[in-house]
Amino acid sequence: MKKLRITFVDENVAATAVLLEDKAPATCNCIWNALEQRPAEAMGIHAMWTGREISVPFPGDLFPKDEGLSLPPENQITIPLPGDIVWNAYAPYQWQGNPNIVYDFGVFYGRDSRLLLPMGWKPSSLFARIEENLDAFAAVCARCQREGLKKMRIERAL
Repeated sequence: MKKLRITFVDENVAATAVLLEDKAPATCNCIWNALEQRPAEAMGIHAMWTGREISVPFPGDLFPKDEGLSLPPENQITIPLPGDIVWNAYAPYQWQGNPNIVYDFGVFYGRDSRLLLPMGWKPSSLFARIEENLDAFAAVCARCQREGLKKMRIERAL
């Protein structure tokens, strides 16, 4: 069973998520392979539209030939549960006119969330679920609403 560790770096608070390889095999494989090179580090931001979610922009240079953009829809959801981790990729100019590819690693930490964006519902690939330390992790997630961006690391859990 493959697992990811998602860490708030400065707070030294981490959660462990299990990859749902039987439900989203291509997404799990792609992300697992991308993290073979190095951990993904980015500034996580609290979502504006979707509820209790931390959105982590996944570094595109970890994917060969934009592989993260060509993933098929897998295990699609619109109403995530606490601990669900979803994947979305947006082609250039698709997300708010951004000329770059946008990879979004979304971590849901609380109830009453939904994948509803200004342009409508966005079914997303549920590919992992936090199974260890969700309560402590969620407490830091909630602080992001008032404290702003937080440095995060996503890596293979060994």
